Parts: sequence; structure tokens; C-alpha cells
Amino acid sequence: MAKKEKQACDVLISGGGIPGLTLSALLAGLGLTVIVVDPNPPAPVKDLKPDGRTAALMAGSVNILKAANLWGKSETYGAPLETLRIIESATARVDFAASDIGQPYFGINMPNAILRSLISGDVTTGEIHAIAADDVGLTATLDNGNVIRTRLLVGADGRDSKTRFLCNIGVWERDYGQRAITCLIDHTKPHENISTEFHRPGGPFTIVPLPGNQSSIVWVEYNEDADTFLKLSRQNFEQALQDRTEGLVGKIILATNPASWPLKALRAKSLVAPRTALIAEAAHVLHPLGAQGLNLSLRDVAALAEEIADAARNGLDIGSHNVLKAYEFRRKADVLTRLFGTDSLNRMVSNDLSLLKTLRGACLKTINAIKPLRDFAMNEGIVPGYDESRLARGEAL
Repeated sequence: MAKKEKQACDVLISGGGIPGLTLSALLAGLGLTVIVVDPNPPAPVKDLKPDGRTAALMAGSVNILKAANLWGKSETYGAPLETLRIIESATARVDFAASDIGQPYFGINMPNAILRSLISGDVTTGEIHAIAADDVGLTATLDNGNVIRTRLLVGADGRDSKTRFLCNIGVWERDYGQRAITCLIDHTKPHENISTEFHRPGGPFTIVPLPGNQSSIVWVEYNEDADTFLKLSRQNFEQALQDRTEGLVGKIILATNPASWPLKALRAKSLVAPRTALIAEAAHVLHPLGAQGLNLSLRDVAALAEEIADAARNGLDIGSHNVLKAYEFRRKADVLTRLFGTDSLNRMVSNDLSLLKTLRGACLKTINAIKPLRDFAMNEGIVPGYDESRLARGEAL
């Protein structure tokens, strides 16, 4: 029988996804000891197979990764999103250019698996099986029996968070009855660093640039229709993509097989528990409309890192109730605004009612015609005005 290990650290992070790894790097930069545990640690880039999951990292998220010294090795794998184009059937077509607000780009589109692999440090294989918090720390027992003593536990373990379950934190959730179909495509015309979102009855269909003549597709359909499309032959699936891109990027060839996942909205009823904080999809799950999910998650990371940094510099307990409540207070408005904003927008977009199509087109035209409103909308996409994060603004931790 293998000998059980006992370890100690300042912060234990459950979940080695992009948010958990970014938080780990930020906190290690403060001199704190950090342990990251995940049942499936990141694989080396050379062992990865291409897949269609990408993330459009807005400029604020790029700043957070830069602050963690994680961006340099990743940058060449992404493509800048210089223009965001929204096509509302025949009623409206609007281009929002980052240059109009003095920015080189809105964000960078990056393959998820590659980014996760490139920013990974030491990740312990395992999953937290039990926790016990007290006045001065928390004891976590892993599924292999090893025990870790920490001052703070961070749940970054996804939408089915074991941390959230162990803390008895309930959730609000909504099943959309939709699926997101993703894949990579090669195409004959350049995308010109334009991300194009078509509004269709089943949900948005988005072409997002990658380096060269390649793009990622995020295609939302109601479940029954999604199943039908996923059963098509490769040739017929390519033709379906061809029809939906309306020739904007020329002839299309699938670069990866399509994959899909069910869509729902989720919000944890609390972001904190004794000695524990939830971040990213352990705390909230959004509809992919508007590419808000990972950006919202990285703003969680920035806010928590800043609260921990300020507490540590003042000699305070980084896992105390006051520090955790300060984190929760900071994140409440951003999480609720993005959650219910994407929820409402999806309800408005994912239908074929002529009145709503007309209204959507009129709203787009109004935003496009009024410069202060247009500039506000574009700036909010980069860094929300109510977000106090110094990291997202490009400042130091």
C-alpha cells in the first residue's frame, strides 16, 4: 500500500484549467505557496490533437495573462479580432472596429487546449474528496488519500464543481435546449481578422479568426437540429457550413471533426464558503453568445488575486471571512450582468419571429448610428466600466 502524503500550502486550487492555472501563477509571483490539483492535468502541446474549442480573449483578459507572465509563449497561436461584425439576416449588418476606440484589437482568439498546455506549471493528479475548514485553515483529502493543509481553497473545477458540492453551495440554472457545435475550418479567402456573428433562428453562428486562413466555428442550434447536423457526412456538413458562412471566407474545408456540448446557464448561490472561494465555471456558466465565459472567469481570477495580494501585504489572513466577502462583493455585479445579459440576448436572438428580427436590426442600427453609445458598447466588451481590476487595466498586481 502506497504511503499517504501530507502537504501544506498557502493556497490550494482545485482545477487545472486556464483560470486555475492563471491564478496559480499570479499567487506564486507574490511568494505564496500554491498547489494545483486536477484529475486530468494538461498534456504537452506536442501531444495535443487539434479541436474546435477556442476562446476569444478580450484585451482585459490578455492583460491578466500578461501580469501572470503567461502570455509571451502563447501569443503566436492566436489571431487578433480587429473587427466584430454582426449580421442580422437581411435587416442589418454592422461592423465594430477596434481602431474606432483607439485599440489595436478587441481581443485574441486562441485554441483552449494549446493555451492551457502552454501556461501549465506543476499540476498534481487528483481530485478533492473531502474538506474540513476551521478557524485557521482547511484540510483537504484527495481521492488517493493524500492530505493537504491550506489557508485557502479555490474551486476552479468547472460546471460540475466538486468543491461547490462539498461546500453545500446550491445553484440556479437554466437549460437552453440548445447545443454548441464547434470545429476548425480552413478557407480560401482571408478572414481579415474579422469575427462574424450571424443571428439565426436556432442561435448564433460565429466565424472567429485564427492564424492564417483558418477560423473556429461556434454554431448554436436547438438540440434536435444539432443532432441532425452532427449525423451528416463530412461532405454534407461542409456544405451546411458553406451555406451558413454565405461565402465570406470562400470555400470551406473541415480542419477538425465537429464536436458539441449542451448549453445552460448556471450561477452559484454563493461565491464563498469558510476558507473557500469559487471562480470561473464553478461559480457561473454562460451561453456562448458574445464570447463572455472565459473573460468573465479571468476577471474572477484578477479580483481574487488582488484581494489576496492586498491582504498578504497587510499581514492579514488570506482565507479570512472579510477577504472572501470582499471578493464576492466585487464580482456580484459583473457576474449577474453578464449572466442575465447573455440569457436575455439568447432569448431575443434564437427565434424566427419577424417582430423580434425587425427589433434586433433596429437596435443594431441605433447603436451603430450614435457614436457615444457605439463607443460605450465597444469599450464595455474590452474591460467593463464597473470592473475595478487593476490587472485587467494592465496594471501590476
